[in-house]
Amino acid sequence: MATVTTASIITTIRGIVKDIQKTDGRDAFEYGTDTTFKLSKSYISSSGMKVYKNGTELTTGWSYNSTTNRVTITASLTSGDDIIITYSYYEKFSDTELTSYIKANLAWFTRRRYKKHFYMNSNDEVVTLDGINPTEEEGNIIAIITAIDIDPKNFRIRTPDFTIEAEETKSKSEQINEVFDQFLRNFGKIDFLEIE
Repeated sequence: MATVTTASIITTIRGIVKDIQKTDGRDAFEYGTDTTFKLSKSYISSSGMKVYKNGTELTTGWSYNSTTNRVTITASLTSGDDIIITYSYYEKFSDTELTSYIKANLAWFTRRRYKKHFYMNSNDEVVTLDGINPTEEEGNIIAIITAIDIDPKNFRIRTPDFTIEAEETKSKSEQINEVFDQFLRNFGKIDFLEIE
C-alpha cells in the first residue's frame, strides 16, 4: 500500500480545485548589475527550474528563494548577458497555503469523532497520535474536505463508493458532513469517546 503523504494529498486537492501544474513558465532578462531576477509567476515549483546564460544551461551557480520569488545567480556574469529562466508553476495556491488548509481541516475528524486523531507533525506530514498514518481512503477524504473548504462550488466527484456534488443550496459544513456520512458508511466507523 502506498504511503499517504501531505504531498500526495496536495496533488489530489489541486486536481479537485483545478490548480494543475503549468510547465510554460519562462522569464527572460538582460543582466545589468543586479544578480537577482524576480520571476513573473507566484507559485513556482522549483524542482524542474532551469537557468540559461546566453543559451547555455547553468547547472550550478544559481539558487532560487521561494520567499522572495527570485533567482540569484552566483556564476560569473557580464553586462548584457541574456538570462532565461524556465519553470513550472501553479496559478492559484502555493504548497504552503494548501498545507495550512489541510492542517485546519484535520479538525473535522475530531468533530465527527473519527477513530483516528490526525494532526500535522513538525515535518508537515499528516500522522496520528498512535502512529497509524492515513490510509489512501482517508487521504482522499482529507483532500476532498480541504477542497470543499477552499472552493465549495467548484466540483463533482464520483467514485465507486460515493458521489459528491457541490450544490448551490448547501453550505461548506453541510457538504463536508455529507462527505463524512458517505465515507463512514463505506470505510470508517465512529468510536464514541467516553467521558469519565
